[in-house]
Amino acid sequence: MEFVQDVTIKEKNFTTTPYLPAEYDQCIFQNCIFTGVHISNTSFLECTFIDCNLSNTQWGGTTLNDVSFENCKLVGADFTSCNDFLLSIRFRESVLNLANFSSLPLDRTSLKHCVMNEVDFTNTSLQNATFEQSNLERSIFKNTNISSADFTTALNFSINPSENNLRKAVFAKDNLTGLLLHTGITIT
Repeated sequence: MEFVQDVTIKEKNFTTTPYLPAEYDQCIFQNCIFTGVHISNTSFLECTFIDCNLSNTQWGGTTLNDVSFENCKLVGADFTSCNDFLLSIRFRESVLNLANFSSLPLDRTSLKHCVMNEVDFTNTSLQNATFEQSNLERSIFKNTNISSADFTTALNFSINPSENNLRKAVFAKDNLTGLLLHTGITIT
């Protein structure tokens, strides 16, 4: 496998240009299109994706270690097929609608100013994760470990406390509706 280090890759459309798996170390991908592309068995180490479209990208066996996604579109991204060893990812101002993080170890993950409608976090470990100003409408939290996670500015979440580990999770007192919806009480 080819080794690529400290390179900035700009404005590549991998839907028309062949994508070759490699080990990318400290690389930046800017304004690239990966829509529906198989980037399987690739290693991204300390890489940053900026303004990229990774919707419906195939991640089979891909390693994501200390990887940031900034202002990216990741609609339908199924991260469950990634290599979960040393998995470490962050998202800022990205769209992750319909993404799947089920059963992944995502402790300390940072999700800032993201749109995350209908995201699946079933059986995911999100200890100490941060959901700063992120919209979690219709996202699924079931058997999810969100202990010590920060939801103080999260929007539109719905989390059943009896089905998830919320120990020491932080919520704003004026934003508890998402924890009470499952009780059947009326909130006015």
